[in-house]
Amino acid sequence: MRNTKDKNLKDKTLNKIRFLEDQLVSLDHYLPETYEYLMEELDLQKKNLVKIEIEEHFTSIDEDE
Repeated sequence: MRNTKDKNLKDKTLNKIRFLEDQLVSLDHYLPETYEYLMEELDLQKKNLVKIEIEEHFTSIDEDE
């Protein structure tokens, strides 16, 4: 059950990252506040993704023991 939950959370996080990256690419002109907000959100989601990946790896290590 945990793996399915983790997978869903990871997929959702990846979708959020893709969306934010698309929004950054689609900015027609320089909008400092919008750009800053998107970058902050992107950083937060990438941090979440790294946390998920580390937890997955650690779980894998623990299961191998």
